Amino acid sequence: MAYINLHPIKQFDFQINRILTYGSEACNLDEFNNISEEVTDFNSWYIFWKNLAEKAESEKRYLHSAYYYRLAEFFLINSIEKEQMYNNSIKNFYKIIDTDKNIIKEFILYKNILMKTLVFRNNDNNINIIIFGGYDSFIEEFYIAIKELFYKINCNIYLFEGPGQGQTLKNGLTFEPYWENPIKTIIDYFHLENVYVIGISWGGYLALRSAAFEERIEKVVAYDVLYDGFDCMTSQFPKLLYMFVNILFKFKAKKVFNNLIEKLMKKILILHWAVTHGEYITGTSNPYDFYCHLKKHTLKNILDKIKCDVLLLAGEKDHYIPKNHYKIIKNGLKNAKSIEGKIFTVKEGGAEHCQIGNHILAIEYIINWIKRGKDYCI
Repeated sequence: MAYINLHPIKQFDFQINRILTYGSEACNLDEFNNISEEVTDFNSWYIFWKNLAEKAESEKRYLHSAYYYRLAEFFLINSIEKEQMYNNSIKNFYKIIDTDKNIIKEFILYKNILMKTLVFRNNDNNINIIIFGGYDSFIEEFYIAIKELFYKINCNIYLFEGPGQGQTLKNGLTFEPYWENPIKTIIDYFHLENVYVIGISWGGYLALRSAAFEERIEKVVAYDVLYDGFDCMTSQFPKLLYMFVNILFKFKAKKVFNNLIEKLMKKILILHWAVTHGEYITGTSNPYDFYCHLKKHTLKNILDKIKCDVLLLAGEKDHYIPKNHYKIIKNGLKNAKSIEGKIFTVKEGGAEHCQIGNHILAIEYIINWIKRGKDYCI
């Protein structure tokens, strides 16, 4: 299904398409065709999707309900309602996932916290693909896409929630940049060889970071690319504001920095969500401390450490990731075994972040890239 413009506010529009990309299995478009009239702010967004979720649940449309509760939860700041929406979403997801005999659920101990992992097991092949999301994901929402991948390629898939994601965050483990450590834990726990890694969204950074320091990773996919978290969160400012914000941060003008960002958050919807959610997943309490955390999420000076096969994916109209990140990463991979890249275009229908609206383009590209590898066999 192609990306459909349903709401004038881009951040709302993108999140709608985030479930719409999975088609009728995830949602019923007829139920929210009029959303641009009913939703004007975060509160009306929450009410709209909560009502749809409850209706779908009462009609035993459990996947629809799961995705609708997910959207109701998305823009809520840490609260009782956010917890309720998350729990309702997960409950409905597992009414479907628990019936899938190809999947088992494991909890892996990392830093004395359990990380939830869904294992798609194919005993006929020893290729092992580790997959994870990024800044705002939990693994159940990837179920449809990963199921598509699993049935089209001969492999085992380990879909897990690391620090700052889903249930792992709720268990007490906040977001961290050094993803090679939880990856090592997954590899060691399952005794994996022939390891491929796919990082989704912010996970593109996390995957490449992992490949720089975990030598057992043989192939890595950045779906999509992300070079630097701080740059990602500031580059969308107008040029003069961008320079001013960077100067304030450089000179550690914490009070002025916080006042400025908080004023901007009242005016810019995407910034309000990005900062409040960022503070939630990192365990920080103000914009300055959150941006300090972002500074650690960078591939600067480590790209040349990546020695495996690399696939870089990007969208021509990605509204999250700066356009220059793709080129910076590709040029910095001096020692990679091989490098392949693809920027999906508007004409192809995959120009949005993570090819939302037509995610099958990316899934099929990844599958074909893997199958061209010498170590893949049917």
